[in-house]
Amino acid sequence: MTVIRGERGSIGIGAMIVFIALILVAAVASTIIIKTIEDLQQNGETTSSGSRNLISDRVLIEGAYLTYNGAADCEATLYKHSDFTGWSTTFTVGDYENAEFLAAGAQDNDASSIKVDSGCQIIMYDGEDFSGWSARLGEGDHTLADINANALPVNCGGGPNNCNDQISSIKVLGFEVEFHMKLASGSDEISAGSISWSISCDSGGSAATDSENIVFSGSSFLDDTNTEGIENNFVSGEMLGVGPRFKVEATFKNCSPQPGDNIPLMVHVLDGATSYYTLPIRDLSLGTDILFRT
Repeated sequence: MTVIRGERGSIGIGAMIVFIALILVAAVASTIIIKTIEDLQQNGETTSSGSRNLISDRVLIEGAYLTYNGAADCEATLYKHSDFTGWSTTFTVGDYENAEFLAAGAQDNDASSIKVDSGCQIIMYDGEDFSGWSARLGEGDHTLADINANALPVNCGGGPNNCNDQISSIKVLGFEVEFHMKLASGSDEISAGSISWSISCDSGGSAATDSENIVFSGSSFLDDTNTEGIENNFVSGEMLGVGPRFKVEATFKNCSPQPGDNIPLMVHVLDGATSYYTLPIRDLSLGTDILFRT
């Protein structure tokens, strides 16, 4: 067949168009492949980081010291005036920051006496979040004079009657343990607000649990300071690192362990690891390390 010059030119232009189209298709395909590889790499790194956190971001318990072993069903009634008159509200075992304090019927900075049931203790604070001065009182009827006498710093940091009308939060203790904790080696910094503890027990033939975030429980370094070196409890955003030990106040609201009990305990880090322990209750003497029975 004879091909004239015009036909040869037409075929050459067509081949070039096809060639350019193939190059464009290859470029688009390579872009998609590269993007897919990058996404897979990023997802792999994220998954790897998450897996490392689930293993390494862990909180360990070094001791569990019994600080109070009263009754789980005790109550305390707070009064406006020092002679047990005026408004009053009754608190069961538990921790009451200012919001819970007010929700229970108390009035902020407006109380001056308290009655505490037998087998019970309370700690009252002038700060809304268990901070500032505090006074720990056992069973009995306590006027303002008792509150002043037991307040730390002494007399609420001032002269006589300085504790009057200053109460903003309260803890009613039934069974209280002070956990000593630390971050496991290899952990990244962990926020205090991401750490929580939990126990389970047999309560009258049914299962019961107590669980709380350590910020709400009340926690600080062993010298009672926070990460800024101020004498105060941790707040949610404070970052804890490997090394320093810290203590956590744990009030058991539903569980009241007895000798012979073995209490499962878990310490959980949000997006991290969970540590499992057993508290063998053998001795209920105050100061006993019930984790190691010393």
